[in-house]
Amino acid sequence: MKKILVFIVVIAIAMGGYVYKKQSTARMSSLLLENIEALADPETGHRFCFGTGSVDCPFNHVKVYTYASPYSLHY
Repeated sequence: MKKILVFIVVIAIAMGGYVYKKQSTARMSSLLLENIEALADPETGHRFCFGTGSVDCPFNHVKVYTYASPYSLHY
């Protein structure tokens, strides 16, 4: 009975190490990141400029108080 318990513990440790190794080496490729950004980018052109002020809206070049642009994954 003790041998079976030791065998199960050794197998569990080996499986845990294998899963940990596979998770820690997974990296996202640049192509995957570009695809994620393309999916996140709104195709309808929803860009927002708010209010009236002295900031130049980069989307339509009108003076506004503030503007918001879509989220980008580029640094």
